[in-house]
Amino acid sequence: MITYRILAAKDAELYHALRLEALKNNPEAYASDLMTEQKRTMDQIRAHLDDPYVMTVGGYDGERMIAIASLHLEKLPKMAHRSTLTSVYVNPEYRGRRVSRHMMEYMIERVKKRGITKMYLYVMTHNASAIRAYRKFGFDIIGEDREAMKEPHGYVDEYLMVKYLVKPAVPAAAHVYPDHQSNNQ
Repeated sequence: MITYRILAAKDAELYHALRLEALKNNPEAYASDLMTEQKRTMDQIRAHLDDPYVMTVGGYDGERMIAIASLHLEKLPKMAHRSTLTSVYVNPEYRGRRVSRHMMEYMIERVKKRGITKMYLYVMTHNASAIRAYRKFGFDIIGEDREAMKEPHGYVDEYLMVKYLVKPAVPAAAHVYPDHQSNNQ
């Protein structure tokens, strides 16, 4: 049975090992890179995990950490209702088991108690499987950032997606991005 919990400084070594695995297996999915993450000290990682404006959740199969996800919370009072999902990784052996979905449900349950009403994320426009998964989870594309990240082979574009944890007082106009209309099904 897979369990989930919010990580703290004491989890730094397991977290760092899985973060490095994520950057080795899927380097294109993250803004950071393997070399940058390898240079981070354990003190920096502990500080990150203890940051009150970052919620990092770990998924465990017994004692083995098999998944991580980080959510950044806004510090300014006028924006304190917002959060941004900045990374999600599931060990390849555990993919297809709804681990990331359960991790996000776990996060949402906790941040709603803190007054968070919406969650943003960025996803590469060519990552159709991730876009499909996020749409199934209730995220909508609300914008596009051309040349958002520079990879060794060139720039990649990203979509900005949002999920309202509480229905907005005034619904936004529907935005349709023709390249991914079929993913909404």
